Amino acid sequence: MDFTEKTERFIRESGMLRQKGSVTVGISGGADSVCLFLQLSDLREKLGIELKAVTVEHGIRGDESESDAEFSKKLCESHGVHCEVVHVDAPGRAREKGISLEEAARQLRYEAFFQNTEPGDVIALAHHLEDQAETVIFHMVRGSGVRGLTGMRPVSEVQGRYIIRPLLFATKQEITDELESLGQEWRTDSTNSDVNYARNRIRQIIIPELTRINAGAARHICEAASDIGQMYDGFTEKEDAYIAANESDGGLDCRKLAESDEYTRGMVIMEYLRRHLKSIKDVGREHIDRLSALVKKGENFRYDLPAGAEVFFEYGVLKVSYRREDTGFIYGLDELAQKGFQQIKTEDFNVTFSVRDFDLSEIKDIPQKNYEKWLDYDKIVKSFCIRSRAPGDFFTIDQDGHRQKFKDFCVNAKIPASERGRIPLLVSGEHHVLWALGTQRISEDVKLSEKTKKVLVVKCTTSGGNESDGR
Repeated sequence: MDFTEKTERFIRESGMLRQKGSVTVGISGGADSVCLFLQLSDLREKLGIELKAVTVEHGIRGDESESDAEFSKKLCESHGVHCEVVHVDAPGRAREKGISLEEAARQLRYEAFFQNTEPGDVIALAHHLEDQAETVIFHMVRGSGVRGLTGMRPVSEVQGRYIIRPLLFATKQEITDELESLGQEWRTDSTNSDVNYARNRIRQIIIPELTRINAGAARHICEAASDIGQMYDGFTEKEDAYIAANESDGGLDCRKLAESDEYTRGMVIMEYLRRHLKSIKDVGREHIDRLSALVKKGENFRYDLPAGAEVFFEYGVLKVSYRREDTGFIYGLDELAQKGFQQIKTEDFNVTFSVRDFDLSEIKDIPQKNYEKWLDYDKIVKSFCIRSRAPGDFFTIDQDGHRQKFKDFCVNAKIPASERGRIPLLVSGEHHVLWALGTQRISEDVKLSEKTKKVLVVKCTTSGGNESDGR
């Protein structure tokens, strides 16, 4: 059986391409990705796929990197395959995010793949057997838990795309032997020999030492990872069931989980994070153990995770978000005063304002919806705007002028602290909140009455056009 036949068998046995369609291969010009591209190119008719390619130039090695990208593009075009060349700035990302150059390059590479594919598409990556062994060792020394020991799966789903690894069965030597038999050149990345990178150190030092102990060390590690993966899938059924039954709006209800045993609690938290974090790469055992202990304690908390992620636990619900440097916003409503209509549309919300005459017969039709409110326009005596919360914000809660702080309203309504800064507030003057958009609460001062002449109609929807179902 030749190499291409082995590749086809692995693809079919792993169920990688059950549904025929478009496959985008990541190609760098290195031996692994060149071999993968050639295999998929030769097999595309048999597999019934349309082949495309993406090559990412990371901005690290100057002319060498540009030359690799050009090599990859020409190779693809010589086989009638379009190759999208994407230029990124990995050193800049590393400085901006305070992460390693290796991690910055990885993030940008995946972003390029996702930006050049659609949900449901297949992305083919050229990881091979030694890459798998390297990954398992890396996860083990990092303390990533049982799931980390499963390594890379032949098929996985990330951000709606199916990631396939058709060369996981092959050794590096088998790959280079195949290319040499074809007379096919490839490029060599000079940074691959730099042992300052963690994975390079494993590849260049640790795996060769293990091979001295047993020539089949890398393959045996991969076989163990496969066995662990099969057992892991069987053991996680109850964790998957818990998440399915207790997850809502991206948050995980942990009240029952707090009573579970430590192992189950940790497994559920890890699986929840895996589904909601942009990357699980730097989340280790110490993070999971700490979160498990805090969830068991049952008190509200906020916990920082790597890569700008944070976990909030409020009112028994665990939720993931990402830190923003500036969550504040403010939008003026001058156009409304001039034209009687205004729309404010952002990534997070879409609000329309309109002023019209009010007929007393409509008083029974005043909407009680969270996404639409009618306010007495003539009672808004000061300039007003849409903005995020600020210290001192309040509602007027009765005709005697008693006030309730916006913070106290959120506490009573059980609105998590992580969400309060994102609620658009319609504010008059400095701190008088007329309406917290997406909630039932409006100020007593602007409620409609028999004396109302003009009504301000405010409708709030999400950026996707769905009516906001806030509290």
